[in-house]
Amino acid sequence: MGGGFAGLGHWLDRHLGGQWREPQVRRLMWGGLFFLCFTLLLATAVAPSQVRVRPGQAAPRDLVAPKQLVDRPTTERLRQEAAQAVPDQYQEDDGAVRQVRTQVEAAFAAVAEVRQAMARRAREGQDAGAEGGTAGAARSAGSDAAVGQGAGAGGGADGASLPPPAAGDRRELERRLGFALPAEVADAVLTVDDATLAAMRRDLLGLLERLLEQGIKEDQLAATRLRLGEEIDGLDYPRPLRDFLRLVGGRALRPNLIFDREGTEEARRRAMEQVDPVIIVPGEVIVEAGEKITEEDMVRLRDAGLLQESPWSLAGIWAGTALLVLLGMAAGGFYLATFDRRVYEDEPRFVLFGLVPLITLVFARLLQPVSPYLMPVATGPMLLAVLLNPRTALVAAMLLAVAVGAMAGDGLRFGTVAWFGSAAAAFTVSRLGHRSDFIRAGAITAAVNALATLALALMFGSPPLVDLAVWKQVGWAAFGGLLAAVLTLGLLPFLESFFGLVTPVRLIELANPNQPLLRRLLVEAPGTYHHSLMVANLAEAAVEEVGGNSLLARVGAYYHDVGKVKRPYFFIENQFGGENPHDKLSPNLSALIITAHVKDGIELARQHGLPEEIIRFIREHHGTTRVEYFLRRAQERGEPEVLEGNFRYDGPPPTTRETAVVMLADAVEATIRSLGHLTPGRIEQVVRKIIKDRLNDGQLDRADLTLRDLDRIADTFVRVLTGVFHHRIEYPEAVLKEMERSRRKEAAAKEGAGKEGAAREGGGAGAGKDAGPKDGQGERGARPGRPARAGPAAEGPGRGPVDGRGGAGTAAGAAEAPPAIRAGGAGDDDPGAASAPGEGGDGRPWQGAGNGEGRGPC
Repeated sequence: MGGGFAGLGHWLDRHLGGQWREPQVRRLMWGGLFFLCFTLLLATAVAPSQVRVRPGQAAPRDLVAPKQLVDRPTTERLRQEAAQAVPDQYQEDDGAVRQVRTQVEAAFAAVAEVRQAMARRAREGQDAGAEGGTAGAARSAGSDAAVGQGAGAGGGADGASLPPPAAGDRRELERRLGFALPAEVADAVLTVDDATLAAMRRDLLGLLERLLEQGIKEDQLAATRLRLGEEIDGLDYPRPLRDFLRLVGGRALRPNLIFDREGTEEARRRAMEQVDPVIIVPGEVIVEAGEKITEEDMVRLRDAGLLQESPWSLAGIWAGTALLVLLGMAAGGFYLATFDRRVYEDEPRFVLFGLVPLITLVFARLLQPVSPYLMPVATGPMLLAVLLNPRTALVAAMLLAVAVGAMAGDGLRFGTVAWFGSAAAAFTVSRLGHRSDFIRAGAITAAVNALATLALALMFGSPPLVDLAVWKQVGWAAFGGLLAAVLTLGLLPFLESFFGLVTPVRLIELANPNQPLLRRLLVEAPGTYHHSLMVANLAEAAVEEVGGNSLLARVGAYYHDVGKVKRPYFFIENQFGGENPHDKLSPNLSALIITAHVKDGIELARQHGLPEEIIRFIREHHGTTRVEYFLRRAQERGEPEVLEGNFRYDGPPPTTRETAVVMLADAVEATIRSLGHLTPGRIEQVVRKIIKDRLNDGQLDRADLTLRDLDRIADTFVRVLTGVFHHRIEYPEAVLKEMERSRRKEAAAKEGAGKEGAAREGGGAGAGKDAGPKDGQGERGARPGRPARAGPAAEGPGRGPVDGRGGAGTAAGAAEAPPAIRAGGAGDDDPGAASAPGEGGDGRPWQGAGNGEGRGPC
């Protein structure tokens, strides 16, 4: 743990006792704390502030809807009005016309039958009183013909030949009709001529059929009968006959439109369904302060959750919120335990995974009253992507989307916008180059938020695009994305400092050469500085190849040897061929000085506020390797009680792939620089030998590296070093002289400026003549203008590159190139610059085998 969180951890250790120091117990403690905080935050956002009121009382304050809800009283009233506006539904009775016709025909048939009976009776009376057969026969034949004609026309004899109706005839007619008739009406209909009777029947049927075509409802029957009477009064018949038609038609008339109860109810139900619910939006005032509360207001307040009816009225909200928080935390915890053990096991990162979403929800809660679309949900995923990793940030984004949807009261709409915006934020900040990249990430998040909001408006059509409310929502969503980037920029430095974490932005700042510690390293130990640059190049390329944090590896390599600034001239890369102070010291003291640069580096790093991630490189870049040269020298001198532990680094061995790669790059770069006559094959042989030695020594046991990774690292080292130490073509003497003459001619033509230029060219040419392959350094010559000190190249029996000592025996006798050429020197932990007898030179093995046996890698 680092930063302010480390102090918090120590405080907890002191005050909570030993049992609270167990990692699992601490995780449960933090989980419980976050559970309470999330539940409290979400429940207070969802649960409204309740009041205790009754109908007729004045509202104590403006009662504002905390969420979107349906105004049930108003909606129900509008639906009832729509249902009442639907007319009753009727079905036409197809048999009504047939029944009316049948009843009218039956009435006129009854009249015909009575008329026939009257005719027969009249005929029988005539037969009894007739005198003479011929006259009687003639009258009988005429009477029969008349009866047949009357029956064919509708029944009854001609009224002119019928006797006046008797009382019995009237009663018979009434019996057959089924209703009583005034005597005047009965006499008129029984004595009317057949043609008139047929016309009456035809006219009545026509009137009835016309009325039935117009439709007759049950409640319209009386009015229709009155209309029928008016129509009959307009006919050209005597009054008694019109009365008969009125009586028969009124009784025959019936409704032909039958009330359809089920159809009416279905039509009214559809009309009610077509009425859109009246929506009360969040923030809308339900009852103004001082206004009397009605029964409908009570329903609205109850639906909004504003009515306090019992102490347990909010228990459901709190219980549901706690259950939702528990599910979300369980999902996040299982993800960390299964897929991101680094965050799960590292307490600062574990706490950060809970703290950042909590901070995000606090900002969302504060801005929710302005607009739910303004909530800067992307702040959390953006911070977690930078502080932890993008995958964990995406998991947090999903959980935050659920929480924000619950807070806003419209889970689908706001949760969807929050998820897309948060995912875009996590992706866009996964690779940062500068802090200004947050502005780009904010712009992308704003665009995604706006598009997601617009897409949902198009999908649901509420409100329509022509409505200004849609574009206000889009604008708020876009502004929320920009606000998330601003909040991330403001919070990131505090979280970095408190939790002691290293972000890409922080690493970029630490890589600046103007950092005080790097500046001091350049000025006071230039050889070490240039060696660190080369190690950084190797480490970055290798870590990129094996899938680690290449930027962290580069910055860690910059600082891994900063401890040498305390005693720079005790390390060969900073001696520049001068006197070696180790010649006057005992091997034990020399080894103590060499290994002390690790502790000195840790102390300097903490003084300059470097994060723990960088200090790990300083602590682990040598692991627990031995300072072989001084151990052997002590053994050769026969010093009593030579303890190997006094000649080892304190370690620990590398614990991450980045620190392990820096250890290997350090050893490889120092060894390769100490060798001469470099070829690609020899470089590869040395690289693989050093990696093998570190592996066999157990230095890579705790690093997350596989054998396949080590093979890739070796290939990357060889590729980079081959490009650095490639073969250079030496110009022939004649070509150099011709180039010199050309420069002098050009310089003479430029007068004063040309003279100064010619002097520089002359100096460069002189240096070019003197520069040659340095002793033990292949073709690397001295810097132009600074000839290298000559030293006889010695060829000792030397160990080959496969003997476990990391290099060939060929080395320079005593020469050292200037610092600008050496770029870190032959090695950083070497007390001198020559080679040991029998191993390639004049007495110091690190010159010929600089992989750590003589001096330990830098």
